[in-house]
Amino acid sequence: MIKRIIFDIDYTLLVPNYSHEVEFFKNYYMSDYFMNNIGKVLEEYENSHLRYEVYDFLNYLNKFSKSNLDKEFLYNWFCFNTMLKKQDVSDSKELLEYCKNKKIEIVALTNWFTEVQKKKLEKVGLSHYFDNIYGGDVYLKPHLESYLNAIGNNQPSDCIMVGDNLLVDVMVPSQLGINTIHYTQDKCEHEFTKVKKLTEIKKYL
Repeated sequence: MIKRIIFDIDYTLLVPNYSHEVEFFKNYYMSDYFMNNIGKVLEEYENSHLRYEVYDFLNYLNKFSKSNLDKEFLYNWFCFNTMLKKQDVSDSKELLEYCKNKKIEIVALTNWFTEVQKKKLEKVGLSHYFDNIYGGDVYLKPHLESYLNAIGNNQPSDCIMVGDNLLVDVMVPSQLGINTIHYTQDKCEHEFTKVKKLTEIKKYL
């Protein structure tokens, strides 16, 4: 019996504006390497650090950007993150409403900063469904601590995690005994449960 459902946020419940961040970074005279490898730089940080810590993260960014970034930069970046394009979240709302009606705990496990992700959920009208949001400033995926924290007082087998990233949202948590669902529009062959529409998840709850 599923007691808690754990959702990834970006590219699962909503579409972020990360693809437009280059426009924001142009204001800070970043190095060409950073501008061309933003995703890789962040992924390497997440794989090598247990959580996002502001000053450590800024030092890390400065190493690659060749800039002198400060907390004001982070604040402006976070504000930019919350400026979402208009989007259809009707499938997300339908699934979350279904979970709520079945008395299933609803939490989010995301690698970006908690407060930023909360604001994004608020903007698309989804925040009130969530019992808790665990951000990357608490623990980062794919570190095991993040999943163990997200299941709360439940057994792993009583939880299900839903996300678009095959490695961090599906493969790693499944190793802990957490049920997983890969949300993807891509054609991919693997042993895990996958869905193209979030509303398909109802049959697994």
